Amino acid sequence: MKIKTASLTPMSSWQVAEHEEKGTIMKTDVFIRLTSDAYSRHEMVRDIDRGFQMFRAFAKRFSRFEKESELSRFNASEGGKVSAELFSLLKECARFCTLTDSIFDPGILPVLEKIGYRGTTVSEASTTRESFTQLIFDEGSQTIHKPKNLLIDLGGIGKGYIVDQVADELSKKYVHGIVDAGGDMRILGRNREQNLDYWAIDVENPFDASQPLAVLLLSECAVATSGTNRRKWRHAGREYHHLIDPKRETSAQMGVVQVTVITKRAVEADVFAKTLLILGLERGQRFAEEKNIPALFVTDDKRIIRNALFQKYEWKA
Repeated sequence: MKIKTASLTPMSSWQVAEHEEKGTIMKTDVFIRLTSDAYSRHEMVRDIDRGFQMFRAFAKRFSRFEKESELSRFNASEGGKVSAELFSLLKECARFCTLTDSIFDPGILPVLEKIGYRGTTVSEASTTRESFTQLIFDEGSQTIHKPKNLLIDLGGIGKGYIVDQVADELSKKYVHGIVDAGGDMRILGRNREQNLDYWAIDVENPFDASQPLAVLLLSECAVATSGTNRRKWRHAGREYHHLIDPKRETSAQMGVVQVTVITKRAVEADVFAKTLLILGLERGQRFAEEKNIPALFVTDDKRIIRNALFQKYEWKA
């Protein structure tokens, strides 16, 4: 997704600061933009840097590609006492696993390894996939126990989760801004640069990047897009992508190539966009209707289908 912005006029009292890093954090593009009439640009740059430090720390602690990360150590064990953040994150995973009837399933790591998306050190020894629902949480002792072969990948929730953490921290000082990680975006306030009550966000077109599918007018919410074109690879003569259907234990092939959703928080948008894509058009539409999720679907035969809730956010020419 692309943010439509314009530079402030020289006479404006509003200051703007932004920074972007492409592909260096969580293998995705990370962008933060702030607007303020209360703080200097120097202070805003410093706060943006703190936001990026939060992104980097999260990636280091919870990457399955880092042998000494907390997630890798947890995967290699049968559980035990964990940090408050990992406890909170896995509790969120359990909530969404239940909410989506296990379509969102962080226990798919052995499947990713089997179909060639490699890089984890502990999963080569695993021959079976355990259910994520077997996690046992103990709030009092802050422990989580699991079968040793239950191996977790946080790729389905991590970006949205940390976007919310950074946005929540920045919103303690700033009313207006954007926090974006690979299209998982939290929108704070409105676009003061153009004196608008919203931010204008382009929804990317998976078939023609030069022509957006829609322009969204958003304020105080989150938006995320998931697509089968994001991460692809070939293994044993077949092409795969990273959105895994846990029921079939392979890349989702339900005729939907991209889904965009709008929610209050980025973690919800991240999870629901992936869930709707994996479900496919008919089941995904029913799920979105049941959960009141504004959603736009793009099918592999180039149809564009949006529900009534989504249309309320679209700019009409």
